[in-house]
Amino acid sequence: MFFSNKKIKILIFIVSVIATVVICRFKGEVWEENVREVLYKLKNDTVPSYNTEIVDSIGVPYVFYSPQNNISAGKHYNPTVVANYALQYFSKINKEKNAQQYFNNCVQYLLSSISYKNNAALYYYNWQQPWYPEIKGTFTSGMTSGRAIEVFIKAFSLNNDSMYLQVAQKLMRGYYIAVEDSGFTYKQNNAWWYEEIAVPNTSTPYILDGHIFAIKGLQAYQSIFKNDSAQILIQQGLTALKEKLPLYDAGNGIIFYDKYKSIADKKYQHILVAQMQQLWLSTNDAMFLAYYKKWSAPLNKDYTLKVFAEKNISGIILFFTLLISIFILLLFVQEIFLKIKQH
Repeated sequence: MFFSNKKIKILIFIVSVIATVVICRFKGEVWEENVREVLYKLKNDTVPSYNTEIVDSIGVPYVFYSPQNNISAGKHYNPTVVANYALQYFSKINKEKNAQQYFNNCVQYLLSSISYKNNAALYYYNWQQPWYPEIKGTFTSGMTSGRAIEVFIKAFSLNNDSMYLQVAQKLMRGYYIAVEDSGFTYKQNNAWWYEEIAVPNTSTPYILDGHIFAIKGLQAYQSIFKNDSAQILIQQGLTALKEKLPLYDAGNGIIFYDKYKSIADKKYQHILVAQMQQLWLSTNDAMFLAYYKKWSAPLNKDYTLKVFAEKNISGIILFFTLLISIFILLLFVQEIFLKIKQH
């Protein structure tokens, strides 16, 4: 039987609560996903995953798109996803055995899937994406070009082959092709928007993070070339971004993902907050700093307070599971300590 000193038990409980709060602050987000997996399995269900990313035998990812909006896109190699993986591989080259080879394999895929238009380059998707059913058929993407430019600049730094810079330059020229000419750029005076899912003669979603990724690609290009043309494209893109940023602010730190006012989920909240910080650091523009602070506020809230405020079932279960486990563990430790003391 455990000791009967109520004061000690209360103290142990308080210590358990503090320890649980501290652990949740650092591990809550990650461990909550495991709890959610268990909950879905108990309900004989699965965690919804509309875009399942799978890496093939040479390290190049492809995506299986589950049916959405009555659209069955199926399996596709998505150049944006390939570029994202390439950048991850590059960051691990000195840490993981196959990272450099996988990076080079992704680079080769990106080279092989480019479409050239005069002296410019774009990526065209010849399948219908399932997220915006009103956008049908082949589309191109400023986000894809931006991410690919970053990859080719990394490839140049690794292999010292100027061919990669030449391809990046052609992708940069693709920014000048307007949406009505099967490009991805909306040109409004000095404010140019680089659309993530661009199709002529169609209302497109003006996806916020896609436009910013397109600008980031230009900034990476400009850091190498110091090119007047790239600088103009960056400035045009930043002007459009600053004009439209207030439209994506839902208040209370919540962000709209696109022009349809879709709320950015946790993943995209993190992405957009990081982008605001990066833009502030690269431009020293106070507007980006203001949005960084505003949009990062929900992410900086204490995990435990956030979980209970949102009535997050999986998070609440995680909290009490940890609390009870730590409380019982400390009781056992205390009991063992008392027995040792008695002897």
